[in-house]
Amino acid sequence: MRVLSSLSAAACSAIILSGLAAAQSSDECSNATAASGYGSFSFNNASATTSNNGTPCGQIGRDIWFAWTAPVTENAELSTCGGASFDTVLAVYGGSCGSLSLLDCNDDDCSLRSSVDFSAMAGTTYYLRVGSYNGGQGGAGTFTAAAAGASTGGCMNPSTGADVIVGEIPSASTYGAVGGMSAYSLGTTSCNVGDQELLWIAGNNQHPVIGQNIYRIEDGRFEQVGLGWLKHGFTALQQDLCCDCDSSGTGTRLGVGCSDPYGSGLNGSQSGLGPRHQVNAFTGDFPYPFQAQGQTGDSVYKRIQVPVSEVNPANHPNAVYLGEAQYVTPDDSAAGNGANSVSYCELSRPGSTSGGSYRLNVVNGSTVQEQCAIRGWEAADPTVVVEDIQVPGEGVFCAGSNAIDNGDGTWRYEYAVFNNNSDLSGQSFSVPFGAGASITNVGMSFPMYHSGEPYTNIPWNGVVNGNTVTWSTETFAQNNDANALRWGTTYSFWFTANAAPTTVTATLGLFKPGNPGDQSVALIGPDGGAGGPIIANYCTANSNSTGLTTAIVASNVDLTARTMDLDAMNMPTNAFGFFITSLQDGFVANPGGSAGNLCVVGNIGRGVGGGVLSSGSTGSFTGLVDLDMIPTPTGNTSVMAGETRYFQAWHRDAILGFATSNFSDGVRVTFP
Repeated sequence: MRVLSSLSAAACSAIILSGLAAAQSSDECSNATAASGYGSFSFNNASATTSNNGTPCGQIGRDIWFAWTAPVTENAELSTCGGASFDTVLAVYGGSCGSLSLLDCNDDDCSLRSSVDFSAMAGTTYYLRVGSYNGGQGGAGTFTAAAAGASTGGCMNPSTGADVIVGEIPSASTYGAVGGMSAYSLGTTSCNVGDQELLWIAGNNQHPVIGQNIYRIEDGRFEQVGLGWLKHGFTALQQDLCCDCDSSGTGTRLGVGCSDPYGSGLNGSQSGLGPRHQVNAFTGDFPYPFQAQGQTGDSVYKRIQVPVSEVNPANHPNAVYLGEAQYVTPDDSAAGNGANSVSYCELSRPGSTSGGSYRLNVVNGSTVQEQCAIRGWEAADPTVVVEDIQVPGEGVFCAGSNAIDNGDGTWRYEYAVFNNNSDLSGQSFSVPFGAGASITNVGMSFPMYHSGEPYTNIPWNGVVNGNTVTWSTETFAQNNDANALRWGTTYSFWFTANAAPTTVTATLGLFKPGNPGDQSVALIGPDGGAGGPIIANYCTANSNSTGLTTAIVASNVDLTARTMDLDAMNMPTNAFGFFITSLQDGFVANPGGSAGNLCVVGNIGRGVGGGVLSSGSTGSFTGLVDLDMIPTPTGNTSVMAGETRYFQAWHRDAILGFATSNFSDGVRVTFP
């Protein structure tokens, strides 16, 4: 390994490991994490204890501390509004840790989130206490520091144009069962995180429609088990769940930064539910009046329908259930903001029934904003790889994959593909495999259309042809109402192979005419070769200042030359960084105030593949790894046969003007 030219190995160690220690020790005032200036700052109080400093605002617990230094003399505001998915409490103090003076405390300034406002002096350090209400569930989040009153409404970093997201899924309703089908609905609170008001007009098609889905994670498989029709919005309140609300003063527009709650009972009201097939999710267009407007029926009509057997605890004792909600509306789509309008939450299953249906309840504080439920599969299992598929000039799909070792020389390969907002839809899905692999147990699943939707519910045909497994439905020319992978739905696929996993290029074929052709995505698949390395990405990267997630790729493993390539991409330009490696994988959110996630732990080697590197004008850098010169904290070592090693990229970043750092996802390589 080259000697680091612009940053010493010891300094690199301090950036990652001493910062990590600081984040972990910020549980008390005496070890507060230093922060300064205006911007956004990360925190995670999931494992925090409650300090012995009193309980301002009635209840504050599971708290962590920041020592924040004011940049100028003026009224300052520290806020978790829009930065946390759980019930926060904030307190700010002057003085020192041994003699604190409470300046302000707040519990629920913006729905369940909080903000404190106080007179700050330039260069003075104040102590911010970030906690959960009554010591309840915590987690990762951000707080913002800004001049009080600097914003007249809206979010700190708004999108351009109208931008509706699902800010929270607060509740679920369970209805009776009919013909072996249960019925459910989910509550949704929308937030306009854009810089323009969002149209919400009941009497025409200039209002949102709200989709609702239910998923199950079980034994490594991710499946959509139910979908419903679409709730048509009819009026917008002007509340402040996500940001400071600049009210529009009318129910026909959702103001900048404002939120609007629709309870689960309202979203399950049958007269206001319209079909999915009339909506183009990419453009937000739909006809008005809509099909079956005003019609009601039995307890399952139009609502989220799930077979009773798929929720029965006796059949699925260890299953985890997720709820998903999505807004589609024309002005959000016209502004190019349609891809972030879906969020998910965890659903609990108490085991009780209502009218023959097993109840599902929302786990409080579990909503993950602007992420589809397939990301919940990835969050629950770090071996799952999920990648976006951006169709050129159109919508977005998400594809996930995993390989599960059966312990008998075979692996079970699991896939799921979610259509976020593509009107072109999916017609086929193909996974290649190595020449030495044998494929068995080919299968798939999908949610059933119902209540008069015109689409067929014929399963996709799965066939093995050459070195490819392909699932497909009829083409558009054969049947324009075929069971294509349409927006707001996820189809799951699986097979068994006698070959270990590696990275393969899967293919998604599109359905409607005029499409740009097949789309490719890197997923986990069977190698089937003799003695090759096994390479697979893992872990989850956060977005960097470009809006993208930094990605790492391992390739060109040459056991004769004892070299391997590492590539990092999607970074800001001219950012310095380096590759790190360890024999242990793990997950540490926002170490040392970083905006990213650390995915390697233990004895971390830094500068593997070339020392300090620059992303240059392309936002990427490459390292050539010497497999006999792998850095560790105590010197260099060699890669051994059969060894699995984990790699990640670290780089400097700046978010909202605040100097920080970020990480790529991780990649693991098993060497033969």
